[in-house]
Amino acid sequence: MQLRFKEKTPAVGDIMNFVFTSDQPVSWLPGQFIHYTLPHKDADQRGDERWFTISSAPHEGEIHLTTRINREYSSSFKQNLMSMNAGDTIEADLPEGDFTVDDLSRDYVFVVGGIGITPFLSILKHLDHEGKGIRAELLYANRDESTIPFKDELESFGRKHPGFNITHFIGGNLIDEAALRAAGEKLNDPIYFVSGPEPMVEAFEAKFKEMGIDEAHSKFDYFPGYDAV
Repeated sequence: MQLRFKEKTPAVGDIMNFVFTSDQPVSWLPGQFIHYTLPHKDADQRGDERWFTISSAPHEGEIHLTTRINREYSSSFKQNLMSMNAGDTIEADLPEGDFTVDDLSRDYVFVVGGIGITPFLSILKHLDHEGKGIRAELLYANRDESTIPFKDELESFGRKHPGFNITHFIGGNLIDEAALRAAGEKLNDPIYFVSGPEPMVEAFEAKFKEMGIDEAHSKFDYFPGYDAV
């Protein structure tokens, strides 16, 4: 399918939000992603394809692509994404992925690094819109406090939904086993979701095995191309 570029807006720090619309109906589950193709001249070794989580919720009617943009070192794909004008189009596959909250009767621990917040933003906006609560602990790691993506919006969900709590981990203050166990102890048999830079997610996958958290109680979403939060 083709998506039509509407606008781009800065979020915080080097994070940019790109808004697309579709001439045909598109449905997705909060937490899913889209495979994009943006042909362009002089593509670098990473090519003209990318996978991005949809950061908007279905009720918003627009597809939001949220990513970090380094104007000096970004890939040719992101440079061309930045150059898009209103009305330009990008090729996209239908939404897919199973990084979704399927059972609202369960408790959850969300472990997030930086831009890995995008699937949870979609999930939380959807639940808020539907008037449904969620029992979850969000453990959120970022480089520094001034560039936490969507901090105000997330904290507004925390104020509105008493079952949703956020713990921030800044800089060298890492999400360790003690933090994971403390979050899990507040909940009843929780499912653990992890999203962020690929090395971080791989480390938590190994840590969960050490802690005895089995595959039935965990889901992972890898953000390739990022070495740190």
